[in-house]
Amino acid sequence: MKTILLLTAILASLGWGSAAAAQEMVFVIRHAEKEAEGDDPPLTAAGRGRAEAWADLLKTSGIDIVLHTDAARSRETGEIIAASLDLERTEVPMTDTAGLMDLLAFDHDEDTVLVIAHTETIPGILFQLGVETPPDVKDDDFANLFLVAPVGDGAPVFVALLMP
Repeated sequence: MKTILLLTAILASLGWGSAAAAQEMVFVIRHAEKEAEGDDPPLTAAGRGRAEAWADLLKTSGIDIVLHTDAARSRETGEIIAASLDLERTEVPMTDTAGLMDLLAFDHDEDTVLVIAHTETIPGILFQLGVETPPDVKDDDFANLFLVAPVGDGAPVFVALLMP
């Protein structure tokens, strides 16, 4: 509950939700915990639980659409969150960061978007969103929530939070 209140306070301080602000906000998370083996491993039971926890945490965030990759773990995370929040979702190829950025720039430029990505793609996505020094995401880290919010023509506001 404290995390939800903190997230709401951060969003309010950025002018999120005001009628005059028609700007995109991007939430970025890593897919939830995956099975250890296989070419395209699905989520573990703990991963499905984390995806449900993400949905609960993000239910008041104003997200309009979920973008996830075509990897089973990202797709399953996206399906759980989108179903819980009654949102549409769009799938992009795991390695097509340029395509993802095009979707954000041209199809969802006034939306609040949740992007579900991977350890190897999150830093690049954050950098392309204007974060000058994006953090590394470790292989065993599934609890990061990154928020990128444009502010006029300057650098975006970047917030990194951890799920409790």
